[in-house]
This record gives sequence, structure tokens and C-alpha cells, in this order.
Amino acid sequence: MVQSLPFVTKTYNAYTSLIGGALSLFSPGRATAFRFGRDMYRSYVAGELSGADKNWRPRRGSGDAQVKRAYRLVAERCRDQAQNNPQIAGGIERACANVVRDGIFPQFKFKTQKDKPDRVVNSRWRLLFNRWARYCDSTGHDSYGAMQKLGLRHMWFDGQYFIHRTWDDSLKGVVPLRLEYLEQDMLDIRVDGVQSNGNVARKGIEYDSNGRAVYFNFLEHHPGDYLPWASAGGSRRISADDIIHVWDRRRISQFSGIAWMVATVMESFKMEDFRDVTMDAARMQTRLHAFLESAMPGFNAGMIGLPAGGQTSPYAPAATGAADAPRELKANAIQAMPSGTTMNFKQPTHPGDNYEPFVKDSQRMQSTGFGQSFEAFSNNYTDSSYASARSGSLEERLSYRGQQQFLEEKQNRKVMAWFIEAAFLSGLAPVNMAGYAKNPLLYHEMAAGQMPGWGWVDPKNDADAADKLIDLVLDTYHNQSSQRGNDWDEIMDVRMDEELRLLEYEELREKRLAKKEQNNATTEN
Repeated sequence: MVQSLPFVTKTYNAYTSLIGGALSLFSPGRATAFRFGRDMYRSYVAGELSGADKNWRPRRGSGDAQVKRAYRLVAERCRDQAQNNPQIAGGIERACANVVRDGIFPQFKFKTQKDKPDRVVNSRWRLLFNRWARYCDSTGHDSYGAMQKLGLRHMWFDGQYFIHRTWDDSLKGVVPLRLEYLEQDMLDIRVDGVQSNGNVARKGIEYDSNGRAVYFNFLEHHPGDYLPWASAGGSRRISADDIIHVWDRRRISQFSGIAWMVATVMESFKMEDFRDVTMDAARMQTRLHAFLESAMPGFNAGMIGLPAGGQTSPYAPAATGAADAPRELKANAIQAMPSGTTMNFKQPTHPGDNYEPFVKDSQRMQSTGFGQSFEAFSNNYTDSSYASARSGSLEERLSYRGQQQFLEEKQNRKVMAWFIEAAFLSGLAPVNMAGYAKNPLLYHEMAAGQMPGWGWVDPKNDADAADKLIDLVLDTYHNQSSQRGNDWDEIMDVRMDEELRLLEYEELREKRLAKKEQNNATTEN
């Protein structure tokens, strides 16, 4: 029996055939292209409106509409997992340890008039920044490296955060720039829609006609705080020049971020729930490990004198002279049982043989969402070979490199622009910046982040490979040093100082030995 086509398909075929026929009267070429396009559309299984998946019709909306609909609940769920799920908490901390480590600090690239790196000036800039990095937090709690880790954590469970620049000149010799971190909860989402000045506000952020943020509206207090004023008070309107909005755009029509672990959170929650239920079942089975069976009416182990099973005459061990039925067994004990009683031991069925493969499959899915290898994410290296572990580690580092580049572009470069500007305004800049007012971008571009690197997996072979690449002029000392998280110029400065000190030491040693020989000769004479 031939199955007839659905009504929708028949209607679509008739309608598109009519359009194709009409086009052929005027342009056969366009009609042919239309027919080809129609057949191509119909060839995509994902575009079919019939079958078992006909009800799978996700909502259509802009990127920002989808974010607005879900971002608060998504953030709350992700925060819960980051706080209470050891697997997720460990994955986030592992990402922070590999991406930020001690901090992503700048390399300064100021040059001399001969277009050569100015080592003296760059060294002074580096010292100035390192000192500021200790006191940059407006609360005085974190260093700049710790603040970078804090921001990266929020990217995983919030998808965005804000940095507000403030000014504090109370510390002499320290660049007065200070950074105030703000959570996405601090946005005043009541400021939404078309404003009286023509700006379009989206969840507390005002945009101009080009889609550029011009103002941010923040609440005075966190709305979830336990203190009484948390729900009271208004908001402050801050110029976009004083705010860095750190977020990752995944769609063109998106204006704010969504948690990076959004695709993982439901899997992690269900897996955690499954483990809890399985653990409870296993604990129950281990505690209730034996059953007593007896054909005697009213038998009820350990509850003598109480009727059981609806019997009016309960079993009374004392009257029959038989031993009482035990409620628990101790190790190496010999226990007498009532006559006719059988003890059946319960065989535990949880967690079962399929538990470990099921957990591994879930961990693989979650590790994919985190951009980490299964072995690292699950902390399970039992089934991995050296080759597979190395391959997974190298692939994992690409994910960390991407996160490092994200922090560099969305946060560090902008913070460095603020830092250099603040050094100029406060008169602490270690270089003549007479031309800063005319071309500030030229100075801002004199700093680039030095990413933390990783050690070699196979030091001898990796070192030989690096040597070969440099010999073939396919790589540089700078690049090789950068891959290991080191500043080659700084290494060279230290090495040169070491060599000079070694030369000085050799000279002193030779003088000391010569004087010793002279004293010995004098003594012999």
C-alpha cells in the first residue's frame, strides 16, 4: 500500500510548482534556479515538518531576545552547580589555573628613536605595573591576577561581568587607577526599551543608533543581599567610557552574554541527581542486608508481643522456649534463631555493572562542553595511554589559549589603556608622553599580554624540535619563550646580569687564589 503525502507537503509542492511555472514564462533560467533551490531545501532532513520529530520547532528570536528570556535562570542554575557539584567546580578551577595561573601581565614594547626595543623604559613600565597590580582592586582584597581569575569564573556561570574604573591617589607612587568589579545582577533591568533621549536600553544598558553602549545603569546594592537596604534605593548611570563590559558574543544579534556552561548545566545537574539517587539506594541496600522468613503466624523479628500480618495471636518466643529473632548481626557471632526461621541475605544491585560506563559517558559530554580532555575533567587516567593523554592535553591547551585570547581582547587591553592614561595623568609615566594627548592609541598599543604557558610534555624531544624550528628560521626565541609563559627580553636581561656576575665572580676568585698562592710562598720562604 502506497502511503499518501501529508497535506502540508502536497500544499507546498503545488504552491512552489505554480511559482516555478509562472517564472518560466518570463525567465527559464530563474525558474530552473528556483526549482533547484526548492529541491535542495526539501533534501535537508532537518527541514522536514513530518515524522517523529515534527513537533521539534525551537523558538525563533534574536540572540538578545533568547538571552533575555533565559539568562537569569541559567545563571542561577550554573552558580548552583559551580558551588555544589565537585565535577563542575573542579572544571572551572582547572580552567582558571591553566588560563590565568598567576596572572596575564603585559609586555611593554616602547622603542628608542632608532626603532629598537627600549629595555630601560620597558623595565620601568613593568615595575610600575607590577606595583599597581598589588593595589588595583577598589576593595583592596585582590591583586590583578586574582581579579582575572574571578572574572573568568563569572564567565563560566554568568557569561558576563563589568569593570568600573575609579580613582584613588592615597598611595604615593602607585598609579591611582582602581578597578571595581560588578556582577550582572547589579544591572538595573528596569531601564529597558526606547528612552526619552533616543537611546535604546537593553537590560540596563543604553545603546546609540550604531549599537554602541553609551551608558550603564547599575543598582546601588545587590538585589539579593540579605541586608535591609538591598531592595531599596535607585541606580547610578555611568558613562561607557568608565565601564568595561566583558562578554562573549555568539550571535550577531546578541548584546549581552550567557553562561559558558549553559550547554552543560542540565547534563551535570541530572548526572549529580542520578548519583545521589544511586548512592541512596546503595546505602539502603547495605544497611538492610538480610531478611528473616517464618511460616509461624504473627512472627515479627525484634517486636515481640505485637501482632503482625493481621494475626490475633502474635508469636511469643518466651512462651515456646525458642530464641528471639535478632535485629542485627555482629561480626564473628553465632546467633540462635527461632524454629522454622530462614535468613536470606540481600544481594546489592546498586550501583550495578552499567553505572561506571554511564557516568563516563556523561563526563565525556561535560568535558566536551568545558573544552577539556575527559581524563583531566574527570581526573581519571586509568584507561588512557601516553599517546592519547598527550593528544588530549595538546587539544585542551587550544581551548585554554582561546580563553586567554578572550581575556586579552575583552579585558586586558582595555585595562592597559586605562593604566597608561592614568600613569600619564598622574605624572608617574616613566617615559616622555608629550604626544599622548594627540595620539593616545599609539601609547596604548605599546603593551601586549604575556600569556601563561605550559611545560613540555616530553622535554628532550620537545626541546630538540624547538631547536630545529629555530635553526630552520621557522620560529623565534621570542615565540618559543612565549609558549612557555616567559618574556624572552626579561630572560635575556636576567641572563646578561648573571653572566656579568659570573665574570665578576671569576675575577674575584682568581684574585683570591693568586693571593692565597702568594701567602703560601711567603710562608715557605
